[in-house]
Amino acid sequence: MNRKTLIAVALAGVLVGCKPGTPKQYIQPDEMEEILYDYHIAQAMAQLEDGSMEQRNFDRSLNVAAVLKKHGVTQAEFDSSLVYYYTRADKFQHMNQRVAERLSDKALSLGASEGEVERFATLSMNGDTANV
Repeated sequence: MNRKTLIAVALAGVLVGCKPGTPKQYIQPDEMEEILYDYHIAQAMAQLEDGSMEQRNFDRSLNVAAVLKKHGVTQAEFDSSLVYYYTRADKFQHMNQRVAERLSDKALSLGASEGEVERFATLSMNGDTANV
């Protein structure tokens, strides 16, 4: 291999190796999407429970713990990954849109009307980041 070819191959390797991605210490996007999908279902299940606000909060905590256990992640890993994705709004918004579409599809498959799905879909799209 001549010197120019070697330099070109090395440069190409560096450029491919520098592809921006999610650092390994954070939950990767596909897995995070799966967790968020289950997380939102767990939150909704707890909200539907009868009982006091304290009981619903307790149920919500148990449901979230079950989701994290199902996916084999700790609360700390989930929290740090959320912080990571919050600071990368484009990735987080894309991920949340896919989760919202999946939740809408699931609701429709379970018999919800288009109107019901649309009414709740707009709740997460309006307001400031605290509503996300």
